[in-house]
Amino acid sequence: MREKELSICIWIHHIATLIGISEGMYYLLAGKQRFWRSCGVFLLTVLQSWAGIKIMADLKRGKSRLDDSYRNLEKIKSSRRQRQGILWGMALASTLFKVLPVRLLGQ
Repeated sequence: MREKELSICIWIHHIATLIGISEGMYYLLAGKQRFWRSCGVFLLTVLQSWAGIKIMADLKRGKSRLDDSYRNLEKIKSSRRQRQGILWGMALASTLFKVLPVRLLGQ
């Protein structure tokens, strides 16, 4: 069960990265926001693009850095329920961070 949950969280993270990139590109090409908002959207899109490049490298390598992070989490927290809560909390937080700021700045 743990491997399945970890895999789901990793793919949620990857999909959120791709959504963040595409959203940023959309808002940059639409060009309806002011200068500073455009700069913020550009910066966030560049950072998400860098994350996308790392995801592609991980897929090519066949090993995920997020998997390694979870293994380190296993060393710190002893309770399975705590690890599961932290894993899902991190997946939710990263998804919100990747999608929400671009959307707020782009509108």
